[in-house]
Amino acid sequence: MKSFYWYCFVLWLSFKWCFRINLGDCVWYERGKYIVVNGVRSDSWRLSGLQNCDAGWVSRSSCRKVLSPRNIVGSFSSGYHFYMGYWYQIWKSEGIKPWMRKCEIW
Repeated sequence: MKSFYWYCFVLWLSFKWCFRINLGDCVWYERGKYIVVNGVRSDSWRLSGLQNCDAGWVSRSSCRKVLSPRNIVGSFSSGYHFYMGYWYQIWKSEGIKPWMRKCEIW
């Protein structure tokens, strides 16, 4: 029963990824569509094929996700594999500890 609870929790968290921008997503930026290829800079995305003065880096707030079936399924899949690969077994055996709540994984 505990496994089912955590599995449903992973599904819920993965569903939330569908509507936010993730690596590999297609986004709108200044009337053009681009693919997000990097996000290691704070508050910035790097867009593939964008030629600007900062090597394709743009503000995250200026990008808007393209709501296509491919983007939605891809984001759900990324979230699912992230949580199942790194967190599911830990949560199943230990639950969510206070230090985990402070991580930016939600």
